[in-house]
Amino acid sequence: MPGTEAFPPLFDEFDAVTPAKWREHVESDLGGTAPEAFLEWSSVEGVSLPAYLSPGALQNVSHTDPESTLPLADAADTPAGAWSVCQSIRHPDPEVAGKHARAAVDGGADALEIAPSSALSDESGVALRSKADLAQILDGMDPTNASVHLHGGPAAPALYALLRDYLSGGPLEPEAISGAVLYDPVAALASGTAPDRAFSLADDLVADAAEMPQFRTVTVDTSVYHDAGASAVRELACALGALAERLARRTEQARSLPPLLNNLQVRVPVSTSYFVEMAKLRALRLLVPQVIDAFAPAASTPLDVAPADVCVHAVTSRRTETIYDPHVNMLRATTEAMAAVLGGADALTIRPYDKAVRPPDEFGLRIARNTQLILRHEAHFDHVADPAAGSYYIETLTDQLAQRAWTQFQDLEAEGGIVDCLRDGRLHKQISATRDERRRALNERDQVLVGATHYPALNERRRDDLVVPNPPPTNGESPAPLNASSVDALRTALRDGHSLQEVTSALPSASSGVSPLPRIRLADEIEAIRLRTERYAESQDGPPRFLLAPLGPPAIRSARANFCRNFLGVAGFAIEEPLKFDSVGAVADAAAQQGADAVVLCSSDDEYIDLAPALAAALSDRGPDALLGIGGAPGDIDVDDADFFVHQGSPLDNTLTALQDDLGIPTDETS
Repeated sequence: MPGTEAFPPLFDEFDAVTPAKWREHVESDLGGTAPEAFLEWSSVEGVSLPAYLSPGALQNVSHTDPESTLPLADAADTPAGAWSVCQSIRHPDPEVAGKHARAAVDGGADALEIAPSSALSDESGVALRSKADLAQILDGMDPTNASVHLHGGPAAPALYALLRDYLSGGPLEPEAISGAVLYDPVAALASGTAPDRAFSLADDLVADAAEMPQFRTVTVDTSVYHDAGASAVRELACALGALAERLARRTEQARSLPPLLNNLQVRVPVSTSYFVEMAKLRALRLLVPQVIDAFAPAASTPLDVAPADVCVHAVTSRRTETIYDPHVNMLRATTEAMAAVLGGADALTIRPYDKAVRPPDEFGLRIARNTQLILRHEAHFDHVADPAAGSYYIETLTDQLAQRAWTQFQDLEAEGGIVDCLRDGRLHKQISATRDERRRALNERDQVLVGATHYPALNERRRDDLVVPNPPPTNGESPAPLNASSVDALRTALRDGHSLQEVTSALPSASSGVSPLPRIRLADEIEAIRLRTERYAESQDGPPRFLLAPLGPPAIRSARANFCRNFLGVAGFAIEEPLKFDSVGAVADAAAQQGADAVVLCSSDDEYIDLAPALAAALSDRGPDALLGIGGAPGDIDVDDADFFVHQGSPLDNTLTALQDDLGIPTDETS
């Protein structure tokens, strides 16, 4: 390895080690066991990599051949890995949203993502009723300092129409505004927009791009599939399917493809599976040009799109957010942001850590923004183009994701395309299977969400903090039927005095024929259990009290007490955990004194045979009407001695819900 006088060739000091020799040493250290027995990994993506990889792993990875494949990133970029720091603006009050926008730009954001409140969304957004409300956000801003991205899913065309109306005759010229409208007609189908209307609006946005040359008007958005629980492979396949649908329709209409491709961007949520998500973005860059190449013969002009030309706007995952212990969302978002940047995102939006709890405040926005600034200015993530290039692990993972996604995309096309698969529910079933597997893994604790399904903050309460987003109010009158078939029609409706909410409400159609894909957070079903306990606690003297009873050998009693505390704390029960008890009598006395609703015996399996019946008798003698639980599986224990068991095989939902039922906790507000 060549070196310099300042940096000598350090590797010359070491002998080369062949993969076979390395494996021999590893197996020796493992006592003769193969490394695959210790390092086994699989995921819902269906991708499984070996325990270790060597240079030979890249021999069959075609995209790593510099002579036949263009690089995934443009190494001429300066800085090499630059990305736009995008700040989401969603506060319901336009005046407050404007303050947030100006603070974001002053604080280092390169871009703003404005999302309106809408009946088509279950998240908070800015209550924009007219261009005067939009002016409170944009007035006084220099458009050359920050691009503007219009979010809102199916409502994005109406927001774009409002922006165009705001710009007409205003202080800012349309040519000076950079950014994008984040509208994907295929994704809009999942919220009820009729296909003809969705694609008509999308075509209008492409045509309107000539008026705003720095504004991207074509988006492929995988959020709708990601939020429904899809795997990374399925997300990629759906992205390709949506792009193919756009290209096919435009080709059938004999329209030129370059105006669409020149304004294309892909919006991709990034989850916490660090290397998978990094590879997902890299695989996307490989696959998009392949789809475009398939339409080249029918194009009137050459289509030359390289992997580095694909514009990728990443956003941290809503799916992994929790309402309990929301500060942990900062850590999840940091992991997701690192994966997005190292995967080559051109723009990145980090959702505020408390977005699932309430509309974002200044602190949440500042943390989201500063996370990116730290990655840029302190971690120097922007100094290398495609830093994952050459990694045996990530290159192999990128290749496998790309191969599997291409196969699923081909299956999608063979079944009639993504619109047909949405219409007849086939795509829903495929995503549902993955969603169920994700929730099973959480429910059975194969995977955890810290603070929600494991290591709960026992004294945390959230019901008073939760803010359910409401759509902006109207004037109380039912709006007349609106023509929502084109961007010009939307602009006309806004000029005639219709609010953005009324215009957006006119977009869905009963004739869409597509059932909406659900938007979920993985923790929401488990969190509903804890919210049920909280609601009950408000009408009682606090939540049910669980007394842990560590008895017997110190190591096992401590381990099982810790396990039971974390397991039962997920439901929001009040947990009392003494260091130890000396006898079952002492446990029964403490239960009576504290008014415990349940006592959980924590000891070894051998001890349970005697301790369980003795404790049941002692509790009966003292009189507390408490449930008796065992920290462990039934095994040789007489199940009649215990009311419930808590162990590694206990599913969270069934176990905790059954306990709530036994304790008489109502299932809803009216019970």
